[in-house]
Amino acid sequence: MRGRPSPTASLVAALLVVALPAVAALPEEGILTVDRYTSEKGRALAVAHAGALLELSTGIYHCLPWVEVRKESIGFFKPRHLSADDRYLSIRIYIDQDPSPGFAKLPLPDRASSMFSRYVGPVLRRMAQSAALQADPAVDGFSIILEWLKQTGGRGGGRAVNETIAIFIDQPTAKDYVAGRIRVQDLAHRVRVLGWDGETALGSLRVSGWDDNFVSTFKVKGYVPQQGVSCQ
Repeated sequence: MRGRPSPTASLVAALLVVALPAVAALPEEGILTVDRYTSEKGRALAVAHAGALLELSTGIYHCLPWVEVRKESIGFFKPRHLSADDRYLSIRIYIDQDPSPGFAKLPLPDRASSMFSRYVGPVLRRMAQSAALQADPAVDGFSIILEWLKQTGGRGGGRAVNETIAIFIDQPTAKDYVAGRIRVQDLAHRVRVLGWDGETALGSLRVSGWDDNFVSTFKVKGYVPQQGVSCQ
């Protein structure tokens, strides 16, 4: 499950200020270290919410074992499309999934919508579990980068590449969703989504959202969380 292809540093650098190593990480390794931040605001957030970052990384690692957090892929990053020093709590994950001809045949916006519906809500709720983090005015929003191996739908050949979507959620929208004031359908219409096919930037994507309970119901055969870890 851990150790799949990942996008190059140039792709990631186009999304976030800090380029990230493409290495699978243990929970503590998934967090960007304080010395890697590019502003005092980022460093202050990293120190203030260190416990919440570790809880997030640990929860993803143990409770979603089929996804992979890259090294230094969790932290308070500045999205490159924003001019001010806005800091978004960000996570980048690789999703390991079985090949599906039906999924491969879907147009990219539909594949992106499927991944959005399946993962963004559950991951955002985990990111916003900390009341202190939600209440911190210095946290301007949340960003979730999802990547998965591009499927060819039976057309072999070519170099393995990932498809990637980056979802940017401002703080008011995130609070509305986590509090239950809006549903995932509404969330999809209020966020910014950027897409990549390998290293090729596709620009903004319009996605749809729908209820999907995959994350809460899927179980990896034979996998038992570490003793003392609660995945509720």
